[in-house]
Amino acid sequence: MNRFFFIGLSIAIIAFLTANSLLMFGEKSILSKSVYVSDYEQAYTGEHEISLFKEALTAPQDTVEIYVQDHEALQQWMVKEGDSVTAGSELATLNEAQTEEQRAVWETQKTALEGQRTEVENSLTTLQQSRAAQGGPVSQDATDNSEITNEDDETIQFDVNVSVGVAVPQDGSYAAGIAQAEQQLAAIESQLAVLDAQLSQSLSNPSVISPVDGTVSKINGETEPLSIEIYSNEKVFLSYVLEDEWPLVEVADVVKIEGEGIQGIATGTVQSVSKMPAEETKWLEAYHHLDSKEQNNPLAYYEVRIVADTPIENDIPYGSNVNTSITLETAEDTVALPISWLFDYDGVDGKIHTLNINGRPQTLTVATDFEDGTKAVLSEGPEAGTMVIKEDKLENFVSPPKVFMPFPDRQPNFEYAKNTYWRAYVEYLLAR
Repeated sequence: MNRFFFIGLSIAIIAFLTANSLLMFGEKSILSKSVYVSDYEQAYTGEHEISLFKEALTAPQDTVEIYVQDHEALQQWMVKEGDSVTAGSELATLNEAQTEEQRAVWETQKTALEGQRTEVENSLTTLQQSRAAQGGPVSQDATDNSEITNEDDETIQFDVNVSVGVAVPQDGSYAAGIAQAEQQLAAIESQLAVLDAQLSQSLSNPSVISPVDGTVSKINGETEPLSIEIYSNEKVFLSYVLEDEWPLVEVADVVKIEGEGIQGIATGTVQSVSKMPAEETKWLEAYHHLDSKEQNNPLAYYEVRIVADTPIENDIPYGSNVNTSITLETAEDTVALPISWLFDYDGVDGKIHTLNINGRPQTLTVATDFEDGTKAVLSEGPEAGTMVIKEDKLENFVSPPKVFMPFPDRQPNFEYAKNTYWRAYVEYLLAR
């Protein structure tokens, strides 16, 4: 009898204590509680930046090609590859007997280029008007004017080295089409300048002259049409981005440039980012050797042209290697927090716990600008000086509990302590 009584009494006492414990210390208890939080820090602002590091090659800003129709028209080359030339300098002499035929070819090329310029200008005007009116996409097929029939019904073939096609993506991105048209106009104007320079010469002393200052990069004296290629003195830095990097890089992105012949770190900007896969050239081949990343899609290399903000003082040879750092994202005077400290986070918006003046946590909604490694750089969030805390259990409380935290643990700098004179320690102890 007594045994069963004591067993029942023990069960009742245990049940009573358990129920009271649940009521007092459970998550839904109305009694105030204190939660120990070990992870906390005071928010502070700073500068944050995401960069893409790329190898780059020194390349000419512009390349000018001058054509001579056949061997009979050419008498002698006056320059060789690697020679520096100035605008108006003589590149080759022509046979006087063949001058009229060569001039006829140049005249035909000029007429074709002027027609192409008109077509591109019309396309550019249409694109600009369509973008202003937010109308439908516009496109124009490429025109091949590399063959012209003259007045004597003779077919003349030549290479004007431009393309007239202007295509606008169906998504209505007119800016890309306009930029493409403007680039084509610049190429046509460059070719017209070359032809005007040739046609302005005297018939008594025919020659091929350079329309620009630059360096002779290549002479084709074997296959017709004969040609000479000139690199401009103005230089750019040529690099390539992969398929996953392409959406990250934009025109006008800030770039830092380092390399042999550059004093310190030069600054520049992204001049262009190609939408078309890069052609197999000596520049791309060299880049493969400099940055040999594994790439499943061999076409997914896109040319990026970088121009320095100020001319490089030292002379840098074409093809030299430099290191570039393209700034993809930047934020100044902003707060960054570990991503793991955010909850209900969807990659853009989230929440954090901060500590109010009463020592209790409160929820604050934040928005991220971008992620920098393991940290989220905030565009909206706590002000500088706000105490931010991390404790997953705080999300489960109906009413915010009190929080207690360890004192900050600041370790002295050993080098500073080692170099401090002993009297400073004595003065510090006495002052206390």
